Amino acid sequence: MSLPTVVPTIDAQRVRLRALSLEDADDMHPIYSDQATMQYWGVAPTKSIAETRQLVLRDLKAVAKGKALFWAIVLVESDKVIGKCTLWQFSERNLRAEVGYVLRREYWRGGLMTEALRAMLGYAFSTLGLHRLEADTDDNNVASLALLEKLGFEREGFFRERWLVSGNWQHSVMLGLLKPDWLKRQ
Repeated sequence: MSLPTVVPTIDAQRVRLRALSLEDADDMHPIYSDQATMQYWGVAPTKSIAETRQLVLRDLKAVAKGKALFWAIVLVESDKVIGKCTLWQFSERNLRAEVGYVLRREYWRGGLMTEALRAMLGYAFSTLGLHRLEADTDDNNVASLALLEKLGFEREGFFRERWLVSGNWQHSVMLGLLKPDWLKRQ
């Protein structure tokens, strides 16, 4: 398994996943600066567009180093960026990676992230040939846990006070999805 040098575009019904770019920082700023959205993300909300650009730049550097794949989640009808998703923490030897995602709050609970993640998971298992995907989610993030379980992820572990976010300790639920289980659901 080797990561592609160019992040591919992946189409779903209402959303498209395309390579994240620095030009997306303006669209990502309402996400990164929103307290409710960022409470489970692991970093404090940004206070300026410059801080948001730094976060996007960090993602792009990880892609350039072959350590991650970051996609902008774009509405097909308007080409508006409404979030991002990622595959990262790759283990080539074990055919494993971790998933991450974030969505602009006004698009929550509309099924768009389900579409985006289904497309990304399909790519991870079929094109990249991964065997296992993992997700690390705050135990209070009920919507994220429900989404992951709807996609077939299973809870596998609970870690107390694993992350220090904005001065507060957060617990972590670890979930996993195996390729054979994914294929059975398709």
